[in-house]
Amino acid sequence: QAFHLQAACEFSTSCFASVPAMALLRFGLTFQASEVSEEKAEASSGISESRDFYASNPMHVIGDRLVIAMVGLPARGKSYMSKAIIRHLAFLGCPAQLFNAGNKRRKYGLASADSNFFDADNKDSKLIREQIAMETLDELLAWLRPAKACACGIFDATNTTVTRRKEVIARCAAESPPVKLIFLESICNDKSILKNNYEMKMGNEDYKGSDVAEGLEDFMARVRAYEKVYEPITDEEAALATNAHDNFKFRYLQTTNAGEKIVTFGCSGYVMSHLLPLLHAIHLRPRKVTIVLAGESANDRDGFRGGDSCLSEAGLRYSRVVSDLMKKREASGQAAQVWTGTLRRYSQLTDMLCDTPRLVLKLKVLDELCFGSLEGLACGYMKQSFPDEHAKRKADKFSYRYPGAGGESYMDLMMRLQPCVQQLERTTNDVIVVCDVAVARVLLGYYQGTPIQDIPNIKVSPGIIELTRSHSGFHVSTLSVNDGDVSLLAKES
Repeated sequence: QAFHLQAACEFSTSCFASVPAMALLRFGLTFQASEVSEEKAEASSGISESRDFYASNPMHVIGDRLVIAMVGLPARGKSYMSKAIIRHLAFLGCPAQLFNAGNKRRKYGLASADSNFFDADNKDSKLIREQIAMETLDELLAWLRPAKACACGIFDATNTTVTRRKEVIARCAAESPPVKLIFLESICNDKSILKNNYEMKMGNEDYKGSDVAEGLEDFMARVRAYEKVYEPITDEEAALATNAHDNFKFRYLQTTNAGEKIVTFGCSGYVMSHLLPLLHAIHLRPRKVTIVLAGESANDRDGFRGGDSCLSEAGLRYSRVVSDLMKKREASGQAAQVWTGTLRRYSQLTDMLCDTPRLVLKLKVLDELCFGSLEGLACGYMKQSFPDEHAKRKADKFSYRYPGAGGESYMDLMMRLQPCVQQLERTTNDVIVVCDVAVARVLLGYYQGTPIQDIPNIKVSPGIIELTRSHSGFHVSTLSVNDGDVSLLAKES
């Protein structure tokens, strides 16, 4: 601080060429364009003019077109698993779409159809159901046909008979270019899971506004109607189907009690290599994932991005309010686990939550996105000091990778968080995730099925974001906290 501007001016500009540009900006030193050449400015920042600005996605390169046909009785978790797969593939950047026969039936005005409609002895309704199912599959195949790289369509229907599955095989085997068909059968005999699933079914469109007791009775009659004709997949069926078609292989996966037991047959390929760990992880038990945004750090207060400084006074105030609110909302019984990164500001909030004994996992993968050689740059200086970087980031915020060692893109962060996401799917406990805004955006994008290109624009509110498991996925609710302050980056677009 005894360093005067007059003394600083006596240094030659070559002295500053070796100092990182963001460090100079941090001390308030700037230059005229004539004082430092573009080449020296580039060298000082550690940014190469020839560098690759964007991360690439393997899902856009590898060709693997997949049809997943669900199999199983009603309320066995087929739709939940289907939506979990869609959510996961969207998170990986693989185009994926769900084609649900029940939704098409409801569009035809048959939402209020009672259990008699699903009776196999009712020939007229059986014909309608078969027609609706095949129309749904045809729509899937038409959507999949133009795909050049990875893509997955899910045919969500009961498909409980060998006859129905033969129809599905015949249509898929006739596709050109060929598609890979995998039957995913969900078997459930766990009474507690079934009870919960039956109750959740009362929230769907078929029973909206009806008496719960009457709705449950009708639904159980529907289940019994399907049970009369249900034919689980066997290896014998697989062998006969494979021999009946040229260049076709029968592939299937059976999951019992939502991942308690998994049997696979011929399930290879790039997309399935990502889905098998997911299917082993997901379960149907109720739970809650809560995302808590970290408070303002000392670096945030001073206007610098990144780093590992402690919470500011405003950040401490915010953290105390969030911690108290979180503990009041916790369900009685076992306290939620806390998952967080390794930075000091996370640890301070975690310590406040740990007045109540709980399991804490500190995971490096939950640290904030790394800004590489721009770590420590004053917020707002990127546009004026590194206009090329600013323009490239603005053009594609998801794929843009920050320059220098360790610099990441949102896509890199997404890849980094994949094991964490799978473990979140696997756990049966409630979990509190303490993190910064980029990690929060990626996790919210995953649970909400947000297209990956839109993840960097997700708004994250200061406070508590609760994700509660529902029959169709996760319901999002927020509790804002306006006391204190949060990360400076949470306020940036």
